[in-house]
Amino acid sequence: MRGGYESGAIETLPSFLPRGLTAGNPALPRQPNDNPSHPQHAASNRPIILYVAGGGFIMPPSRKQKTMVQRFSEAVNCEVLMVAHRLAPEHPFPAAPLDFAARYLGLLEQGHRPENIFLAADTAGASIVLGALRLLLEDDADLPAGIVLFSPWCDLSLSGWSYITRSMSSQSPFRMETAAFCARLYLQDEPVTSPLASPVFASQSGWPPILIHTSENDLHFDDAIRMAENGQKHGCDVRINYWDSPRHHLERLSSEAAAQSFGEVNAFINRHWRSGTA
Repeated sequence: MRGGYESGAIETLPSFLPRGLTAGNPALPRQPNDNPSHPQHAASNRPIILYVAGGGFIMPPSRKQKTMVQRFSEAVNCEVLMVAHRLAPEHPFPAAPLDFAARYLGLLEQGHRPENIFLAADTAGASIVLGALRLLLEDDADLPAGIVLFSPWCDLSLSGWSYITRSMSSQSPFRMETAAFCARLYLQDEPVTSPLASPVFASQSGWPPILIHTSENDLHFDDAIRMAENGQKHGCDVRINYWDSPRHHLERLSSEAAAQSFGEVNAFINRHWRSGTA
């Protein structure tokens, strides 16, 4: 299944650079699935984004996702590092958030300032990134400048009403049964309501600003709404934008809505990056 998902690609997760930037010298600590021959890149005068592509915790990024991240990098004029993590079921929770936290700490060790680092993810990657954020908070690590989430899957208990209604809709190709299958392989013995695995059950107190983009027809729509509501309750700066689109993770396809989404992300990065450096 994984071989087919990647369409035969042999590459691992690269760093995507916008036009005008070139590769630098520093090499980050190797992570699972890293290609040691692939050069890493030095910090530029723009922020750097650590990105986790969703794959239901069990799949590597597809070529379509990699193409999307390249377009994302160009749109926001930032270097985007796709972060590899160990895959379930061979490596169940909490392997993935541990891997992401290690990559973030590796950036800090390389001299990147936390106020120049943004975290981003789509779908299942959101649970991984936010789980890693909780690990960083527990270790009193310096936190990034902000977080961007596309169609975030943040409730592995599937308690949101959108899991039922969108599963019954012909507009969405995704079903609740598929999500339950992936969650079971990932969590195994971990409770589905664990705040480290399902961020909708976590306190967002002390979290950096978060931007959430989703579609109101998305299977995970209620997760996005609950994350925004929880952020308001816990004093976290959360902004949510959603589109009337039948697409799950609409940024995957080149469209006017995707361009608008990336434009909003660019404004979010400029707002919080500049305030951080000031």
